[in-house]
Amino acid sequence: MPVRFNLTPAFVFASVLAVLVGPAQAEVTFNAGAKLSHDNNVNGSPDTPTKANQLSDNYLTLSTSAVYFTPLDDAQTRYFIGQIGALSSAYQKFNALNSSMLVASAGLYQQLSPTWSGQVTARGFTRYTRQTASDSKGFGGTLEIKKQLSPTVFVKAFGDYEDSKANLSGYSYTGETYGVNLGYLPLKDTFVNLGYSHATRDFKSATLFVSKSETLFAEVTQRVAKNWYLSGGYAYGRNDSNLAGTAYTNHTVSVGLNFSY
Repeated sequence: MPVRFNLTPAFVFASVLAVLVGPAQAEVTFNAGAKLSHDNNVNGSPDTPTKANQLSDNYLTLSTSAVYFTPLDDAQTRYFIGQIGALSSAYQKFNALNSSMLVASAGLYQQLSPTWSGQVTARGFTRYTRQTASDSKGFGGTLEIKKQLSPTVFVKAFGDYEDSKANLSGYSYTGETYGVNLGYLPLKDTFVNLGYSHATRDFKSATLFVSKSETLFAEVTQRVAKNWYLSGGYAYGRNDSNLAGTAYTNHTVSVGLNFSY
């Protein structure tokens, strides 16, 4: 799974609301979340010649982060955004997949026009697993371009690069991810996020191994109280590599509860 730290839906929702309401002063946001997910092919077993070997599992993901953002100009069109956070996943049956991660990032947001904006972010991370050989450290960067189509609808394209170095070189990789998101606020306290991403990983193993994955996802976040957000999501993944017979698909459904203050 990609070693990327994703902002909790609560902060994403709060950020969308902030953009729609108007510019903000320097602020620190604290976020915490719990998400329960079910993956129908957690072992990545190929679809052919049979799906009989595909195994499912449930896993719980806990996350926490602190986000600082402040305007850098009087017109409040340029912002600095810094974030520190932690993420931990625990599997019900396949606990060898359990992992935890610490991440720090810094970025610059720029309003390019009344409807266009961009953001560039750099990050560093440390990941811990149940297998010391796959423990890793790395860095990455993301470039995002967003178009506000209407007061309640936006589309965003992004590109991401990541370099991960593990204790055992066979687990090390460089990767690129590209994608697009459509965000929609159909109601005041409801946020819908639809998206597609394509990721490639080039592993530094003795034998050339390059994996590719495509993901389609949909997520709905509902504010249920002043600082509380309930989310539900579905993702379809199609995965392949340069090795024959490794292609597989998987379906993941999730429900989460997040707090943002």
